[in-house]
Amino acid sequence: MPEIFHLLKDQIAEHLQDVDISSVSLTRFIQAVNETYTKFDSDHKEMERSLTLSAEELVQTNEEMYAIFQAIPDQLFHFSEDGVVISYQSGRKEHYYLTAEKLINKSIFDILRKDIAEMFLKAINEAIKNKSVINFEFVVVHEHKIYYYETRVMPIKSMQVVALIRDITERKLAEDQIAFLAYHDGLTGLPNNLLFKERLEQGLAHAERNNTMLAVLFLDLDRFKLINDSMGHDVGDQLLQATADRLIEGVRRTDSVAMNVSTSLNSSVSSASSVARLGGDEFTIMIEDAENSQTVARVASRLIDVVSKPLMLSGTEVYTSTSIGIAIYPDDGKTVDVLLKNADAAMYHAKDQGRNNFQFFTESMNQASIERMAVESNLRKAILNKELCLYYQPQVSVITGQLVGLEALLRWKHPEKGFISPAVFVPVAEETGLIMEIGEWVVKEACRQGAAWATAGFKPVQISVNLSAKQLKDERLHEMVNGILQDTGMNPRFLGVELTESAIILDPNMALQRLEKIKSLGVKLSLDDFGTGYSSLSYLKRFPIDTLKIDQAFIRDVNADHEDAALVKAIIAMAHGLGMDVVAEGVELQEQLEFLGINGCDTIQGYLFSRPVPVADIETMLSRVSL
Repeated sequence: MPEIFHLLKDQIAEHLQDVDISSVSLTRFIQAVNETYTKFDSDHKEMERSLTLSAEELVQTNEEMYAIFQAIPDQLFHFSEDGVVISYQSGRKEHYYLTAEKLINKSIFDILRKDIAEMFLKAINEAIKNKSVINFEFVVVHEHKIYYYETRVMPIKSMQVVALIRDITERKLAEDQIAFLAYHDGLTGLPNNLLFKERLEQGLAHAERNNTMLAVLFLDLDRFKLINDSMGHDVGDQLLQATADRLIEGVRRTDSVAMNVSTSLNSSVSSASSVARLGGDEFTIMIEDAENSQTVARVASRLIDVVSKPLMLSGTEVYTSTSIGIAIYPDDGKTVDVLLKNADAAMYHAKDQGRNNFQFFTESMNQASIERMAVESNLRKAILNKELCLYYQPQVSVITGQLVGLEALLRWKHPEKGFISPAVFVPVAEETGLIMEIGEWVVKEACRQGAAWATAGFKPVQISVNLSAKQLKDERLHEMVNGILQDTGMNPRFLGVELTESAIILDPNMALQRLEKIKSLGVKLSLDDFGTGYSSLSYLKRFPIDTLKIDQAFIRDVNADHEDAALVKAIIAMAHGLGMDVVAEGVELQEQLEFLGINGCDTIQGYLFSRPVPVADIETMLSRVSL
C-alpha cells in the first residue's frame, strides 16, 4: 500500500505549518519520505516487510521524521482492528487522559465515552475495509469544559490503522464566535439585519403556507441623535442596550434574544416574534401568526410604554420614546425588502405625527418617503446655490410699543417650488447633520446683517438666533460665535441665542459650560418654548438665562382658558422673580396683548404686530420706533 506514504507525507507536511522547523530540515524530511516511497514501490518484498513494522518503528526509520512527529501538535495512535492501542506518540504535553502508560494495550472503550469509542471503532473498520482515510470530529467534556478534536484514521497494514488526533478547541470556539458575530449585533447581542432578513424570509414562507398574518414593526428611537451627540457615545450605547432589553421584555416577557418563541399575548392570541437591531437606533420586530391588526397594535402600544420610561444613565435621568411603523403581510407587501421599506415609511410618518406613536402603512406613505429623500437632495443643493435666507420677526415692548428685538428665522426659497416650509426641511437637516453647517451660516448671516444695520445708522436692536442641540454639543461653539462676532463687527450685546428646554436637559452640565462661555462674550440667552418640554425650575436657577419665551400654545387660549391664564401669570411672576425678562410668542389678538400687559409681560412676538418678513421690510420698521 504505497499510498499510505503519500498520506503520511501530506499529513505531516500540513502540520509542519504550525512547527518552527528550518526549511533545510523540512526539505530533508520530505526527501526522505519520497526516497522511502520510491524504494518500497520498486521492491515489493521490502514494502511487505515494512508493513510488518509498528507505527512507532515506521516513524523511527528516519531520525528527522521522528523528531518532527515529536514537534507536531497531534497525537499519533496505532490501533489494532478491534480498537486496542498498540502504540502512542506525542511531542506535546499529554492531554489530561492521554498518557502512554494509560493508553498502550487499552481498548478504545476504556479510554473514551461509549458513543465516541463506537465512532472510533466504526472509522477503524471502514478504513481497513475500504483502504481509505476516514475523517471525523468528536467532543469530550471534562471538568465542565468542552474539548473538540479532529481525527484522521489511515490504514497502514492488514488489520491495523494509524490515527492522528488534533485538539481544535480554540479553532472551534473562534469559529463559533465568528458565526455569532456574523449574525448578531455586537453591542446589544440582538440578531442583526442579516439574521433578521433570514428569519423574515422563513416567516413569510410560513405565512404563505398557512395563510396567516405576519407583521413587521420598524422602530426608531426619538431624539436618539440628540442624546448621543449631547451626552456622548457611551451614554448612547447604554441607551441602545437598555432599549434592546426593554423591547424583548415588551414583545414577549418569556422570549430569549435569538429565538422565535410562541407565547400568549392574552387569552385569545398566540404568536411568535423576533427582535433585531438593524443599526444605529433602528430596531425591527417580526410578529407571526397574529390574530388581527388589533393584536399588532396592542404590541406596538406596549412597546411605546416600556421604551418611554425614564432611564438613569451615567447619573443622569434620560427620557426617550420610540416611533413605530407597521407593515402587514400580505396587504403591504409579500417580500422582505418591500415589507421593510413600507414599515420604514410608516415609521417616518409616525415621526411626522409628533413621535412617540405607531402608524400602519398606507400607500400615501410611499410618496412621503420619496419626497423626504428629494428634500434632502435639494437641501444639499440649496446650500451650494445659496437658496437659504433669513426672515426676521419683530419683538415689541408691551409698555412702549417700540420694536426692541428681532428673531432671525431660516427660510428656503426653491427656484421652482418657491418657499419650502421650515417644518419640512429643518427636521431633515437635523437628521442628516446638515443643521451644523446651516446653523453656523444663520449665526454669521444674522451678525453680518446686524452690523450692516448699525453701520447704516439704524437704531440697534437685539437679533436672536436659534441654536440646535447639535450645535450646543459642539466644543467649537464658543470659538465659532466669537469668531463670527469679530469678523462681522457685530456688537455682542445685540446678539441673542435661543435654545429649547430639550436641548439642555440631555446633558445639563455640558450645556451649562457651553452657555457660560457664550454668556461671557456678552451674548444674551433665551429659553424658547418654555413649558412645553421637561420643565425644571432647577434649570432656571442654574443656567444664565436672560429671557423666558412663553410658548404660543399657552397664549392661544389665554383669554378663554382659566388654566392657561393661571400658567401664564405664574410663568411671568416666576421669571421676574429670577430677574428674567418674558417674551410671549404667538400673540395674534388685541385681547391677548391686553391680558399680557395687565400681568406684566415685557415683550410680545406674533402676527398682531408682524409676520416674519425680509430685510427690506425690517428696515422700514426700524425707521419707525413704535406701533
